Amino acid sequence: MNAHDPERPDPQSGAQPPAPAEQAPASALDPARWIHRLRNELNTASMACAAAQAVLAGGAVVKAQENLERARGACARAAALLEQAPPRG
Repeated sequence: MNAHDPERPDPQSGAQPPAPAEQAPASALDPARWIHRLRNELNTASMACAAAQAVLAGGAVVKAQENLERARGACARAAALLEQAPPRG
């Protein structure tokens, strides 16, 4: 598991994240937990893009593609969280 977010597996472990049906709906979470999860996904996407850029500069195309896939997954998870945003209030 990921030390920063116990609901997400450590990417280095090779474990897959739980399927969306297995995750608690974001709307069931308090707003602080929801925004924390959203920020985690955006940070993951940002870091993966930066890593892809760095390894691509060194010619490691396969590693860059892996990082871009990680960024794509984080963006998809962030989009799903946005669809489940808790009500404002």
